Amino acid sequence: MQDATQDDSITQRAYLRLKSDLIACRLPPGQRINISRIQRETGFSQAAVREALSRLTSEGLAEIERHSGFRASPISTTGFRELSEASMVLEVPCLRSAIEHGGLEWEGKLLATIHMSSRMLAEVVEGRAELDKYTAHREAFYDALLSPCENKWLLKSWKQLYVQQMRYRHTFRKLAEYELSLSEYYRNFIDAILARDTDRAIALCLEKYEKVIDFVEHLEATGDEAKAS
Repeated sequence: MQDATQDDSITQRAYLRLKSDLIACRLPPGQRINISRIQRETGFSQAAVREALSRLTSEGLAEIERHSGFRASPISTTGFRELSEASMVLEVPCLRSAIEHGGLEWEGKLLATIHMSSRMLAEVVEGRAELDKYTAHREAFYDALLSPCENKWLLKSWKQLYVQQMRYRHTFRKLAEYELSLSEYYRNFIDAILARDTDRAIALCLEKYEKVIDFVEHLEATGDEAKAS
């Protein structure tokens, strides 16, 4: 019989696997989640899968359907602006606090993570890497960027919204191509942060959000979005 520690470990692995699949839209938005199929494919117990999905409902990645189990939370193709505006409300104070409290080690980590993210983005656009790898490096950059923020409640709330942003990046895959064109923006953004020019860094942050929102809304309006498979 497995002890409680083993059970927790299995549930955690099930949680991480399902979270990755939901973010990357390998479990398509709005689709019912077949627990039996997941059991067969992963070897996790039904209890572990159900517990993991219960945790993921609290993060907005899955939903409980009455009498029919779970489904992947749907993505509104017109909801990106609302999500981004909510993210901005949280990200700005987090960024302000991070710039105020971040030290030299933080600066070094920023430079390393933005370098990795930029290189991986180029490889994705060139077809030499999967989108998952870029989104993982992008997440690492933003985690590093905001890590010195002293308000952990703001950070936790921002992170929940950022996870939803990643789902949109897998839904609108052309975002990767567009973000590659923003390389100069990211250089200016990092320069402002290293110069501790908080107002400029925040202005650039908001400008980038508006550019990405406009791009996504253009894809929506023209029907020219590449849906995740």
